[in-house]
Amino acid sequence: MRKIILIPLMVTAMFLGNMTLGFPFRHDEGELISPIPDSTPLPTLTPDTSSYVKDFRLKAVKELLTEVDSPLSGETLVSCADDNHADPYVLVGISRIESTFGKKACGGNPFGWGSCRMEYISLNDSCQDVASGITTLSYYKKYQQSGDVTDLARVYCPSSSGCNTEHWIETVDSTKTDLQERELVLSIEELATLTPSDKSIRELEVNSLALKSHSETSTGITKEVIEILIKANQKALANAQHEL
Repeated sequence: MRKIILIPLMVTAMFLGNMTLGFPFRHDEGELISPIPDSTPLPTLTPDTSSYVKDFRLKAVKELLTEVDSPLSGETLVSCADDNHADPYVLVGISRIESTFGKKACGGNPFGWGSCRMEYISLNDSCQDVASGITTLSYYKKYQQSGDVTDLARVYCPSSSGCNTEHWIETVDSTKTDLQERELVLSIEELATLTPSDKSIRELEVNSLALKSHSETSTGITKEVIEILIKANQKALANAQHEL
C-alpha cells in the first residue's frame, strides 16, 4: 500500500517542483506573428551526461556505511554485487547482521560466510565468494528464483543450526528497505530536472538517455519512478517531433 501511494506522490511532487521553479508545462501558444521557418534536420545528438550521478545505489550504501562508521567500502560492495548479479543491499544487510557492518568481522569475513570458518585477505575476496554463492549455488535456488530474503535466510541462517532465523530476516530486510528509501531520497533532486515539462526536443532526448542509464542500476520505488519518467519523456518527444 505504501508503494502505491508513494509513487504517484513522488512523480507529482517532481512535476510541481519544476512548475514552482519557473518551468510550466507545455501549453498551446497563440498565433505567431513571425512566419515559421522551414524545418532543418537536427544535428546528431551527443549529449554530455557526465554531470548526472551514475548510481544512486552507491550513494545510498556509502551514506549508510558512513553513518554507522563501517570500515567496509561501498564501491567494493556495489561492484561485487554487479559482478555477480546480486543485490548490494542484501549484501550490506548480511554484513550488518553477521559482523555489525564489518566492525566485528571474523578473519576478514564480514558476511560470516561458511560459518566464519573461511578467512579472507580483502573485502572483495569475501564479497565475491558470498555474492557468487548466493546467486549460483544450487541450494540457494529458491532464493535465486524469488529474491525473497526469507528464502535466503532458510539456507544462510537455518534455525536447525541454532541461528535466530527470524531476527536475521528482519535485520537484512530492514536494511534493504532503508537503503531503497535512501536511494529514492538521494535521486529526487536530479530526477526532478528530468521531467519533460517545457523541454526542447534535444533536452527530451538528453532526459531519455540519462533516465535509461539510471534505470539500469536503480531499484525498488526509484526504478518505478524512473520508468514513469521515461514514458513521459518519450511521449513528449513523440508529440514534439510530430509538431515539426
